[in-house]
Amino acid sequence: RPGAVLDFPLGGGQSIIDALVRGLEKNGGRLMLGTHIKQILVEGGRATGVQLRSGGVIRAHKAVVTNASVWDTQTLLPSGAVSSKDSDKSLSTPETKSFVHLHLGIDATGLPPSEELGIHHLVVNDWDLGVDGPQNVVNISIPTVLDPSLAPEGKHVVHAYTAGNEPYDLWKGLDRASEEYKRLKAERSEVLWKALERVIPDVRKRVEVSMVGTPLTQERFVRRHRGTYGAANLPGQWPGTCACCLGMGMRLKCES
Repeated sequence: RPGAVLDFPLGGGQSIIDALVRGLEKNGGRLMLGTHIKQILVEGGRATGVQLRSGGVIRAHKAVVTNASVWDTQTLLPSGAVSSKDSDKSLSTPETKSFVHLHLGIDATGLPPSEELGIHHLVVNDWDLGVDGPQNVVNISIPTVLDPSLAPEGKHVVHAYTAGNEPYDLWKGLDRASEEYKRLKAERSEVLWKALERVIPDVRKRVEVSMVGTPLTQERFVRRHRGTYGAANLPGQWPGTCACCLGMGMRLKCES
């Protein structure tokens, strides 16, 4: 679409995290890292706090707010805490597919100047397959074009990914230490390399750091159900993009 843009924050994703933490602390909040939630506590039909894996308990003054997905939130609720109707509605929410990520650190010697190289590129392999066709659309970001501080002098950081179009079931149950997993990572990341070669033809020769993320990576580190990008609802359908507030009545209240 003419005039469409993708933004990137100066300082990278960490700058957004830092801003959120500043806002949280400015308003009296406290960030607790490495504090895993085992269960949302429900008493008298109301969410009253959370139990930690470490055994501790944090009590809520008004409500428990979760930005976990609708599927993952259900796993944190005690059995019977919400009606089967509400539970089934949450669990039946359609999901988008997952990702394959390629994170690179490359030698930038001889590459075009930043204004010519560009920070964002979108590669569509087949316009007839749609944006959710398996491995059909690849997003490429070279953030050091905009913010050179993200890499040593003379280097570029590159991120390429198949956003929301990687089937989870291809990866389900694989041992992340197995040869089969390594083989599949190489196989399924090849489309990313080929897309990158349309922007930087000799990118493979320039690589100094290379990491591949998979739906299992997404599931493990982001703690997303099946590594999903999120809900696949159409505009106006429940739940949309949501942060769920569990308080009186234990209804899942979703804020756009």
